[in-house]
Amino acid sequence: MHLMYSILKRFSNRDLLRIRKLITDILSIKLPYREQSKLFWDDNGYTRNLRIPLANPSKDDLNIYKKYLKHEENNQKTLLLGSTPLLRSLLNELDFKNYVVADFSFATIENSLKELDKLGIDLDAENEIWLKSDWLEMPLEPKSFDYVVGDFVFTQIEPDKQPLFVKKISSLLKQNGNFIVRMCICNTAFDNVDPKKIIEGILFSKTFENTVEQRFALLYRLRDRLRDKKTQATSPRIIVDEILRYKTENEKELEFLRSVLKMTLRRAEVDLPFITQTKDELADVISKEFLLEASAIASDYVSDNFPIYILKKI
Repeated sequence: MHLMYSILKRFSNRDLLRIRKLITDILSIKLPYREQSKLFWDDNGYTRNLRIPLANPSKDDLNIYKKYLKHEENNQKTLLLGSTPLLRSLLNELDFKNYVVADFSFATIENSLKELDKLGIDLDAENEIWLKSDWLEMPLEPKSFDYVVGDFVFTQIEPDKQPLFVKKISSLLKQNGNFIVRMCICNTAFDNVDPKKIIEGILFSKTFENTVEQRFALLYRLRDRLRDKKTQATSPRIIVDEILRYKTENEKELEFLRSVLKMTLRRAEVDLPFITQTKDELADVISKEFLLEASAIASDYVSDNFPIYILKKI
């Protein structure tokens, strides 16, 4: 490694960037989806845009979680899938004891904690049990949890692995246990809309201000429109191509599109697809192990395609 370092130091910045791209391209080909996902989240973290509802639960989303997380006994056990900072804060606020935070990386769990610190949110990490594990292989005792909680967790699992995932979660829940999860549902209304029109729908709107919320909105709409129905996923590179294809000389619009492009390129670099599924596709998987007991949407953002499901173990 020392020899490699000595050799690489001799290259120009431009050549080093090309080498980096080549390495990333090779990794994206060789790595399975879950390894690509780990590579992406290690670099980008869960905590960017902490107060943006399409990236993290909103205030009203958290109220819905709170409504269904009925902490009636001190010994109730809860498993949090991922390091979603505001869900960790909520479990701490509700005084759940020794809840498990399951993520593939301790670094991700720690970074999530640092983001809460920046917001002045006090979290007792001693009250958490950190588990570094793939969600399909968590070494936890069956039928030991009252609640499993997560945010957009189905977007982290390949569709062909989702039946194993829901079976695993079901196995960890006690009888009548609940799986409470915010979903990300493909908006099929964009199926036949020209991507150019989708972009212009944001750029030409009266409320266009180049906000982070509008950038996420465009990204999600293009993701839904450009998905591969067979794989139930969307290539970020296809989204990049559509954005680059759009022509405008308006500097404000260009700045907006550059920002969306930057967001998408992070995934495109490792060729990590967006898991993009319809309500029926998700229901087909979930219904094998769970009943949909209730569904609710937040009122503080346009959330029709991001309902919170309260799932009861069959």
